[in-house]
Amino acid sequence: MKILFKKPIVSTNEKEKEFLLVLTKVPAYLNVEEMGGHFLLALDNSLGIETLQQLFVLFEDWGIDKSPLESFNQLVNQYQ
Repeated sequence: MKILFKKPIVSTNEKEKEFLLVLTKVPAYLNVEEMGGHFLLALDNSLGIETLQQLFVLFEDWGIDKSPLESFNQLVNQYQ
């Protein structure tokens, strides 16, 4: 599964590296590619509720538009 989302607005390259490091800790993470002002996140087939919840928190913490995750919103809310 792949999710395309806008890059977070960060003040330094160090902050972007920090974000990418945090992203690698998400369960089901495979890789991430930079595509202009976006990232393309690849997740493996073990995608589960823990991964989705962490992505929602990560997007919230870094001020990223959560609309690419909205199709999963019902699934996440079902388990909260």
